[in-house]
Amino acid sequence: MLPNHRNFYYSDVGLFLLLATPWLNEWVIGLVLSFGDTDFFVGSAKTMLTTFVGIAGVLGLGFSLLRLNTPDSRSIVMISFFVKLFAGSWMLFAYFQGISLILLIFAVADLGAALVLSAALIKQT
Repeated sequence: MLPNHRNFYYSDVGLFLLLATPWLNEWVIGLVLSFGDTDFFVGSAKTMLTTFVGIAGVLGLGFSLLRLNTPDSRSIVMISFFVKLFAGSWMLFAYFQGISLILLIFAVADLGAALVLSAALIKQT
Protein backbone atom coordinates (compact mmCIF):
# COMPACT_ATOMS: atom_id res chain seq x y z
CA MET A 1 0.00 0.00 0.00
CA LEU A 2 1.39 3.36 -1.03
CA PRO A 3 1.35 6.46 1.16
CA ASN A 4 -1.22 9.14 0.43
CA HIS A 5 0.31 11.37 -2.23
CA ARG A 6 -1.11 14.49 -0.51
CA ASN A 7 1.29 13.89 2.41
CA PHE A 8 4.09 15.10 0.12
CA TYR A 9 2.27 18.41 -0.20
CA TYR A 10 2.51 18.92 3.58
CA SER A 11 6.21 18.02 3.66
CA ASP A 12 6.81 20.52 0.84
CA VAL A 13 5.21 23.27 2.93
CA GLY A 14 7.61 22.53 5.79
CA LEU A 15 10.68 22.46 3.56
CA PHE A 16 9.77 25.59 1.62
CA LEU A 17 8.95 27.43 4.84
CA LEU A 18 12.54 26.81 5.96
CA LEU A 19 13.92 27.93 2.61
CA ALA A 20 11.70 31.02 2.45
CA THR A 21 12.72 32.29 5.88
CA PRO A 22 15.77 34.57 5.91
CA TRP A 23 18.61 33.30 8.11
CA LEU A 24 17.03 29.84 8.30
CA ASN A 25 17.68 29.25 4.62
CA GLU A 26 21.31 30.27 5.10
CA TRP A 27 21.59 27.73 7.91
CA VAL A 28 19.98 24.99 5.74
CA ILE A 29 22.34 25.77 2.84
CA GLY A 30 25.30 25.68 5.21
CA LEU A 31 24.15 22.33 6.60
CA VAL A 32 23.73 20.84 3.14
CA LEU A 33 27.08 22.13 1.98
CA SER A 34 28.84 20.94 5.14
CA PHE A 35 28.70 17.45 3.61
CA GLY A 36 30.51 18.54 0.45
CA ASP A 37 32.18 21.46 -1.25
CA THR A 38 31.73 24.74 0.66
CA ASP A 39 34.59 26.70 -0.87
CA PHE A 40 32.28 28.80 -3.05
CA PHE A 41 29.84 29.67 -0.21
CA VAL A 42 31.53 32.97 0.72
CA GLY A 43 31.10 36.67 0.00
CA SER A 44 28.81 37.72 -2.81
CA ALA A 45 28.34 34.11 -4.00
CA LYS A 46 26.93 33.28 -0.55
CA THR A 47 24.58 36.28 -0.72
CA MET A 48 23.46 35.41 -4.24
CA LEU A 49 22.83 31.73 -3.42
CA THR A 50 20.97 32.58 -0.22
CA THR A 51 18.82 35.11 -2.11
CA PHE A 52 17.96 32.71 -4.93
CA VAL A 53 17.16 29.91 -2.49
CA GLY A 54 14.98 32.34 -0.53
CA ILE A 55 13.09 33.39 -3.66
CA ALA A 56 12.65 29.74 -4.70
CA GLY A 57 11.47 28.99 -1.16
CA VAL A 58 8.84 31.73 -1.29
CA LEU A 59 7.58 30.53 -4.68
CA GLY A 60 7.59 26.90 -3.57
CA LEU A 61 5.79 27.76 -0.34
CA GLY A 62 3.12 29.69 -2.22
CA PHE A 63 2.54 26.90 -4.71
CA SER A 64 2.59 24.24 -1.98
CA LEU A 65 -0.06 26.09 0.02
CA LEU A 66 -2.12 26.62 -3.12
CA ARG A 67 -1.86 22.91 -3.92
CA LEU A 68 -3.05 22.00 -0.40
CA ASN A 69 -6.05 24.31 -0.64
CA THR A 70 -7.15 23.09 -4.07
CA PRO A 71 -9.12 19.88 -4.52
CA ASP A 72 -7.03 17.20 -6.17
CA SER A 73 -7.31 16.87 -9.90
CA ARG A 74 -5.39 14.91 -12.47
CA SER A 75 -3.66 18.14 -13.56
CA ILE A 76 -2.42 18.99 -10.05
CA VAL A 77 -1.10 15.48 -9.48
CA MET A 78 0.58 15.45 -12.91
CA ILE A 79 2.22 18.86 -12.36
CA SER A 80 3.37 17.70 -8.91
CA PHE A 81 4.81 14.56 -10.52
CA PHE A 82 6.83 16.56 -13.05
CA VAL A 83 8.02 19.04 -10.39
CA LYS A 84 9.28 16.17 -8.21
CA LEU A 85 10.86 14.43 -11.22
CA PHE A 86 12.74 17.54 -12.39
CA ALA A 87 13.72 18.69 -8.89
CA GLY A 88 15.05 15.22 -8.12
CA SER A 89 16.98 15.21 -11.39
CA TRP A 90 18.56 18.61 -10.65
CA MET A 91 19.59 17.46 -7.17
CA LEU A 92 21.03 14.25 -8.62
CA PHE A 93 22.98 16.37 -11.11
CA ALA A 94 24.32 18.56 -8.27
CA TYR A 95 25.31 15.47 -6.30
CA PHE A 96 27.26 14.10 -9.27
CA GLN A 97 28.99 17.47 -9.57
CA GLY A 98 30.31 16.92 -6.04
CA ILE A 99 28.25 19.55 -4.23
CA SER A 100 26.93 17.47 -1.32
CA LEU A 101 25.97 13.93 -0.32
CA ILE A 102 22.74 15.25 1.23
CA LEU A 103 21.55 16.19 -2.25
CA LEU A 104 21.59 12.49 -3.16
CA ILE A 105 19.27 11.79 -0.23
CA PHE A 106 16.96 14.64 -1.26
CA ALA A 107 17.03 13.45 -4.89
CA VAL A 108 16.05 9.92 -3.90
CA ALA A 109 13.23 11.33 -1.73
CA ASP A 110 11.90 13.50 -4.58
CA LEU A 111 12.18 10.71 -7.14
CA GLY A 112 10.40 8.38 -4.70
CA ALA A 113 7.65 10.96 -4.31
CA ALA A 114 7.41 11.12 -8.11
CA LEU A 115 6.85 7.35 -8.16
CA VAL A 116 4.04 7.66 -5.60
CA LEU A 117 2.50 10.50 -7.61
CA SER A 118 2.71 8.46 -10.81
CA ALA A 119 0.95 5.59 -9.02
CA ALA A 120 -1.76 8.05 -7.96
CA LEU A 121 -2.10 9.14 -11.60
CA ILE A 122 -2.45 5.54 -12.76
CA LYS A 123 -4.96 4.84 -9.98
CA GLN A 124 -7.08 7.84 -11.04
CA THR A 125 -7.53 6.54 -14.58
